[in-house]
Amino acid sequence: MKTLHKLSFLLSLVCIVFFSACHEDEDKDPVKSDAEIIGSGIAWKFSAATANGISVASLIDACHLDNLITFNYETPISIGVVDSGPTKCEDSQPQTVDFTWEYNETTKVLTVDTDLIEVPGAEGNLTVESVIPTQLVLSQNVALPSFGTQKVLVTLVH
Repeated sequence: MKTLHKLSFLLSLVCIVFFSACHEDEDKDPVKSDAEIIGSGIAWKFSAATANGISVASLIDACHLDNLITFNYETPISIGVVDSGPTKCEDSQPQTVDFTWEYNETTKVLTVDTDLIEVPGAEGNLTVESVIPTQLVLSQNVALPSFGTQKVLVTLVH
């Protein structure tokens, strides 16, 4: 009889541990794709622009540095909004401009139909260098005065 009680106790303990472990897995958020993180619907803002580790933020007009960029993933067509923030480049420009975007998870190319933060001399598509829920690093080739074409990294944060 003692053996039966011990066996019953061990079986109960195993069941508790097993079901507790399953319950913990259910509470975890599913892993999000890069596109879902980019398109979280939370505004991204400028943090830095560098070429070969050197800041090139001074080459970007100050009116672009306070832009808020929101990518929305949950729409039938990926739509975003650029808000000019407190400093508009031209008073006659609208405060917000809608844009469409597409992200290729395989090639890491982010295609947008507008300039998100206008970097003078920028050419070609944006490449997503890295993305985590609080930081998005994009790169683009930029013709820099006196330095030729360089890969510029633009960091956006939440």
